[in-house]
Amino acid sequence: MPVSSMKALINQLISVHRELYTIAAAKTEAIKTGDGKAVARLSKEEMPLVSRLQRLEERRIAEVAADLPDRAPTDPAPTFSDWEAVAVSERERPEWKKLYLELAGSVLRLKQANALNQELLRQSIQWVRLSMNLLRPQPQPGNYTDPRSGQNPGQGFSGRIDSRA
Repeated sequence: MPVSSMKALINQLISVHRELYTIAAAKTEAIKTGDGKAVARLSKEEMPLVSRLQRLEERRIAEVAADLPDRAPTDPAPTFSDWEAVAVSERERPEWKKLYLELAGSVLRLKQANALNQELLRQSIQWVRLSMNLLRPQPQPGNYTDPRSGQNPGQGFSGRIDSRA
């Protein structure tokens, strides 16, 4: 693959990660304000971007693998660094290093935003469960109360049965 094509592909990956990060940041605010409709809408907006990201990543893996014919088919997916070592000249490496760091930074920011959203949603669910448990009436034992007095029977029965009686 020509270096310029790979550069365009990496820039597309960075762009999609930035778009996903923007949505993740908006989703964080929606979660904080408790706007479930906005969270659902933002989640729907994410779906096409995630699909696009998967297609770009598959394309990157295929094109890097094509430039690295010496790799065994059982090897894990070739990495950007594997390709860079073979395809990029020494004078272009600083530019590629910058591009690589930009991609890695955008991936890290997105992961952090998604981790924050996951934690906020987990805490929201815990809060809802706590609230529901506090508002839900506590069940009364059905068989062991005296319906006339509304109290539990006296402690006359110890739970043991005297079999001699």
